[in-house]
Amino acid sequence: MQGSDTGGKASGDGAEPGKEAVYLRRRINLLAAVSLIIGTVVGSGIFIAPKGVLMNSGSVGLSLLIWGLCGVLSTFGALCYAELGTTFKKSGGHYTYLLETLGPLPAFLRLRADLKELSRPAVASVVCLAFGRYVVEPFFAPCPAPAALVKLVGILGVSFVVAVNCWSVSWASKTQITLTFIKMFALVLIIVPGVLALARGQTENFQHAFDSGSLTLNKLPLAFYSGLYAYGGWFYLNFVTEEVIDPNRNIPLSIIFSMVTVTVFYVLVNVSYYTMMTAAELLVSDAVAVTFADRALHGVASLIPVLVAFSCLGALNGGFFVAPRMLFVGAREGHWPALFSMIHVRRQTPLPAVLLLVQ
Repeated sequence: MQGSDTGGKASGDGAEPGKEAVYLRRRINLLAAVSLIIGTVVGSGIFIAPKGVLMNSGSVGLSLLIWGLCGVLSTFGALCYAELGTTFKKSGGHYTYLLETLGPLPAFLRLRADLKELSRPAVASVVCLAFGRYVVEPFFAPCPAPAALVKLVGILGVSFVVAVNCWSVSWASKTQITLTFIKMFALVLIIVPGVLALARGQTENFQHAFDSGSLTLNKLPLAFYSGLYAYGGWFYLNFVTEEVIDPNRNIPLSIIFSMVTVTVFYVLVNVSYYTMMTAAELLVSDAVAVTFADRALHGVASLIPVLVAFSCLGALNGGFFVAPRMLFVGAREGHWPALFSMIHVRRQTPLPAVLLLVQ
């Protein structure tokens, strides 16, 4: 492994004569960038969050409006990051922008909180357990799945993701593209039956859609929180800016296309849920997508948990692809041990930074 300077290349005065410099290559094209954003945004949230949005909004119509507004708000944030990504051509996302605007102390604190103590390990553990649960539960239904087996399968999922991201940037990118297509297929599989039923006149669940009888204003922020949770991840492409091919073109294009696509799909998925389930049935469901599949996809209902598991795996892979880049940049700037600015000589992957996240 070899270190890197602030430009992402070999440390010191440059590479030795006759040897190629070691740095993170630009290997993320437009398709890979779109897959990275969609793949990290569409995780387990769309299969879990509808319950929280409906519970706190109080009506079907208002919950659909909140899903659309959350998409608009997330798109505005993503467009701001598109501007930042084309202005500051360095990887690192939040850390880099704090460093460039507010100085080293806020940037260091953000790096410390995100990667070591609070956010990143917690998010990874939640997603890997969701992956394990959706893989294991179909084999034990209607009985509860053994907790130890759920954790074991979750560990296997994390191990696979870590191995791919240590092995090759190209393989990690191809894995992300594949998993993104699978999760979009899962959303289409939910949308189509609901939209077809709606077109046939099955609209009884939308009667009195904006009934304000159960609306409580102080719960609306919680509804937005649940919706915005499902849209989380739109900023991840900016963590790998240095690896994006033609960032001035591909960063804005990928962000706009991804966020519009996700917003439309999320609203349609929720319309499909409400077409096939009443609000009361959705609120008592622990797994909305599975309940929907039992109602609308009798022949392939068992396929939905598997597709949701792949969706969680895609979010996990995206997280392990981008998060080490922030740690890598922080180490390159001297805010973390220099070991984590090392790049594998042959693989051109930030191996120490990836492995640290597995702790």
